[in-house]
Amino acid sequence: MRTWRLVAIIAVALVVGASGLAVQAQERGITSTEVVIGSSMPLSGPAAYWGAVGRAIEAYSQHVNDQGGIHGRRLRVVLRDDSYLPPRAAANVRELVERAGVFSIIGLIGTANAFAVRDYVIENRVVWISPTADSSMWAGFRNKKYLFVTYPSYIHEGIMLARYGVETLKAQKIAVFYQNDLYGQKGLLGVKRGVAAMGDRAKIVAQIPYELVVTDLSGHALKLKESGADTVVLYATPRHGALIVREMVKVGYRPTLVSTFTLADPIMFVLAGEAWDNVHLGGFIPLPGHDPKVDRVIDIVSRYIPDLRRNPFNAAAGVAFLEPFLEGMRRAGRNLTRESFVTAMESIRNWDGDVVRGVTFGPERRQGLNRMYMVKTEKGKYVKLTDWITYPVEF
Repeated sequence: MRTWRLVAIIAVALVVGASGLAVQAQERGITSTEVVIGSSMPLSGPAAYWGAVGRAIEAYSQHVNDQGGIHGRRLRVVLRDDSYLPPRAAANVRELVERAGVFSIIGLIGTANAFAVRDYVIENRVVWISPTADSSMWAGFRNKKYLFVTYPSYIHEGIMLARYGVETLKAQKIAVFYQNDLYGQKGLLGVKRGVAAMGDRAKIVAQIPYELVVTDLSGHALKLKESGADTVVLYATPRHGALIVREMVKVGYRPTLVSTFTLADPIMFVLAGEAWDNVHLGGFIPLPGHDPKVDRVIDIVSRYIPDLRRNPFNAAAGVAFLEPFLEGMRRAGRNLTRESFVTAMESIRNWDGDVVRGVTFGPERRQGLNRMYMVKTEKGKYVKLTDWITYPVEF
């Protein structure tokens, strides 16, 4: 009888242990010692300056590992180059999920790229933190359980830029120079809505798109000048943003410049020179040189990848996109699963990281941020102009 009892106890223990191993095996990207995260970024090509975002994720993850990881788990980062091309981003994400076995995707730059992969990511139950794309694309989207967004809406930013341009800069004739994809088109839509809300105080006089592969923007600059616009709004890559403002100077055209936050990096002073003076831009994280915590983060990532010091805003942005994931791991504890991670993320309320600030999620909320502010360039520096400007939570 005792023998049978012993056998029964052992059998139960084996079943329980096996079921625990089965649960662990189902959690793609998690072991007892590491968590696998990944992303697809433009490490080469016309948007390569934004590749610093991915490198900063790598560098800060190494810093976390050197501090002992989180609850005994180290971060393994798998980064792939998509050259800012949606088909390559789609192939990269499939590889990250099916071959690298990532638990989470962090960032992934480009609204068109994110749009190309979002169905696949959601269907495969991949935790996606801070997709670096127009956040309005998620409004009304089905099944956002594993999605947590801390990136601004280009539409609402465009509205903010238009309102600021008209009310503060006294813009009356506005032109928009924009990238001819979802990134630029969403920004254009926001500016148009913002101008329309101003009534007869201002109007759009030109909408000038450019293609990503084009490097000669002299004709675009002439069209902008011929429009008679007193204010030009930019939605471009750093490379094309610098090219167009330099071309405008060449043709003797000096309008008021207003720009999306994606160009709020000191690298623009190098790329555009004096043509990047007195530019008004959006902002969504504290800028390097204005916040001790952000400056400390730049020091940390630069120790691992020294070149990041040349591109501090994008380096800080990379850490900002990673920070909510790290906080979710901390809150989930040692028993990390997709479900425990989701529960942990949903507990975040008005949380500040070292870079990202004021993040809130919940069971019915996946839009972690809904605020921006305005800055301007002045003698090679960025100067903050306004407090936070909020816009509606959409999802």
